[in-house]
Amino acid sequence: MFMNKQQRYHIIVSVLCFVLIAAVDIASGNQYHMGKPIGPVNYLVKKALDNRIILVGTHHKNDHIHDIIISSLPLLAESAGVNTLFMEIPSSQQEAIDSFLKQKADVENIRIPEIIASASYREILFSARSLGMNIIAMDRERPDRMSRDKCMSLSTSSYLKVHPQSKGVIIVGERHVLKNIQWTFVDEPSLADYLSDYKTCSIITWPEALEYRTATAIDIDPERFKGVKDKTLMSMNTLPHVCLATTADGVIFVP
Repeated sequence: MFMNKQQRYHIIVSVLCFVLIAAVDIASGNQYHMGKPIGPVNYLVKKALDNRIILVGTHHKNDHIHDIIISSLPLLAESAGVNTLFMEIPSSQQEAIDSFLKQKADVENIRIPEIIASASYREILFSARSLGMNIIAMDRERPDRMSRDKCMSLSTSSYLKVHPQSKGVIIVGERHVLKNIQWTFVDEPSLADYLSDYKTCSIITWPEALEYRTATAIDIDPERFKGVKDKTLMSMNTLPHVCLATTADGVIFVP
């Protein structure tokens, strides 16, 4: 279980209340407002309208999360002006990605790290290409003294500075989008921390959310999520008080 019984009950009750309010709003013709659970596609579009960069934390090779991203890209491009996709692929593969975007090479020519490579992950690349989006490989090729988060942030920020009109979605493992993490033994900023000077929104994904029949997204309210840890946070070597209340802006529950 990702939550204890008390935390699970607290989240379920809160969400059910919001669902009831949402039903009233729909019946009266009102629009959703911040704090109510909505579908993940509309949620991502809303956040992209309000921010320049959306960081989506994934769980590697999770097809359901990849499908949500694929479903979101068309509206993100059309309605929110998102034109760039930053991915957790070594920068050495940028030339192969550019050839893929020009349809001069197959997606298999792009060397994607085995830990994230999957058919659904590659479908994200196809979807971005069909929408005319730029795809940026932002990860480092091999270990060095610089942390991966800092390396990825430098790749991202360099691109953003050269392309001031760009709006992007960053797709990386969830650990990289968590912010304000206080570690037990080290001080290690995340990708989200490094990009804090930009208008960003960090969104985690919570797989196997058994309380839901369909994927649902909601803002993380500091009071409702106080003390709540998802599987990723529970596995990290952080100080005991660290929880979702201050480490992310939103969450997508994935059944």
